[in-house]
Parts: sequence; structure tokens; C-alpha cells
Amino acid sequence: MSTKLINDNAKKIDIFMKKYLSKQKQTGLINSMKYGSLSGGKKIRSSIIIGTGKLFNLNIKKLLNVCAAVECIHSYSLIHDDLPCMDDDKIRRGKPATHIKYGESTAILAGNSLLTLAFEMIADKNYKISNATKIELIKGIAACSGHSGIAGGQYLDLKFEKQKKIVNQVINMQKKKTGKLFNFCCFAVAVIAKKNNNIKKSLSKLGEDIGLLFQLADDFIDIEGNQKLAGKPIKKDKKKGKSTLISLIGFKKAYNYSFKLKKDILRKLSKHGKKADELKNTVNFILGRKF
Repeated sequence: MSTKLINDNAKKIDIFMKKYLSKQKQTGLINSMKYGSLSGGKKIRSSIIIGTGKLFNLNIKKLLNVCAAVECIHSYSLIHDDLPCMDDDKIRRGKPATHIKYGESTAILAGNSLLTLAFEMIADKNYKISNATKIELIKGIAACSGHSGIAGGQYLDLKFEKQKKIVNQVINMQKKKTGKLFNFCCFAVAVIAKKNNNIKKSLSKLGEDIGLLFQLADDFIDIEGNQKLAGKPIKKDKKKGKSTLISLIGFKKAYNYSFKLKKDILRKLSKHGKKADELKNTVNFILGRKF
């Protein structure tokens, strides 16, 4: 996929989020919330939602609230991950991390506020989907964000540092830390399209696999990427003793695993024909990216 389409999708979500944040009460946290969520980023998760929507001919207007909610959750997790008590990173998206720009306490509160804003976006009275659909989406995004999802994955990521873990433990950690939100991206589209439970489950699994692929690509970038392109510190996983597939089985075997995973994802999407082209292109972009 050309980066143009990724960038076009990101611009659409940025426009929606800017408008939404401008309508919020202008508290002392708004600027740090904007900084943490709108200061660059590929918004790949939104592209996954939009691409999955194409499978069921969904209009992008039906997906914007969910895209923005997911980006709020993702941004909250990055703001908190960068904190000194977590991964202690000072650069994010090519700029000072939120806690460097605004201070640690403000960064924590901005992250918390973005997390809760995500639920507000889905529950919004102007979001014209049924209340039953909203409830299912809110329950889904909550499960993927909390202790059984992103937060739980980050907990394991920190706990696993400088420890010898087996492959399945690392994959399980990465599926929670990164895969669960991608899981929700695909699940949410099935919910909005009013698909049955079997389709919801298969799309959830597909999303989780795409998320794992994204995390593996991130790990490759950490090893051989360019800091300027990545917009964040590189070569830090080894220094911190992070448990990654690369640290366990080596770069080549990890890459072969990721290539096989990508092939399996594309094979599952092929049954949707041309409707899956955009989603396939996004999957190809994920593993081929340098940033």
C-alpha cells in the first residue's frame, strides 16, 4: 500500500478528532491531550477499521467515532508507556514525549482523559448507531484496553524484562499489549455491520494476528530501523532486556515467522475478493514499513 492512502486515512481521523476535542470543555488538560493524540502517527489501526469496513460496504462516516476512540486508547497507552516508571522514553513520533513536554503528572492525567474520552465518543448521541450496538462496542473496547488487554500486556512486558521466557509466553504478551486493540478494530466493524457471532470471532482473531504482525514489525524496526524515520528511540529492546521473539529465536527465524503470519492473514482475506484489497495492502504495509 502506498503511504498516501495511510496518510489520507490518518488525516480524516485527525480532522474528526480535532473537531471533537474543540467541542470539549476547554480544561487545563486539553492541550496535553491534543499533543498526545494528534502529534503525528500513522493511525494504522484506523486504516484497519476502514479497510475492514470495505468488506461489508460500510460508509466511513459509520466508522469515524470508532476510529477516533481506538486512536484515543492507543495514544493513552503510548503516553503512559513512555513514562519513567514504564519504558522511560523521551521521544515519541519525532517529538518530545508528552511527559517531557508537560510533566509526568499532567501526562498521566492526559492519558487517563483520552482513555475515558474513547467511551464518550462511542456513546455520543450524535453517533447514529443503535444503543445495543454502542453497548457491545463499549464492552469490547473496555475488555481490549484493560487488564486482559493493553494494560495487562504492558504489565507482562515490564515483568518479563531480563527474564528467560518461552516463545508462547512472549507471543501471548504481545497479543495482549498490541494485538487486542487490533482485535477490537476488526470486531467493531462486524458489530456495526450486524454480523453473526462466528464472523465476529473470526474477525477478532484476524485482527489479533494483524496486531501481532504489527508488534513484530516494531521489533524489527528497533533492531535495524532509523531513529529519524521511526520517530522514537531504537535499539532499546536489547539494552532493557525486553523479551521479544527476536531475542528468543533470532532475527531471521523471527522474520520467517512474521512472513508466514502475514501470508496466513492474506490467505484468510482472499475469500473476500477485491473488497479486501485495501485491508490486504495495509497488512503488506505493516510488515514492510520502516517507521
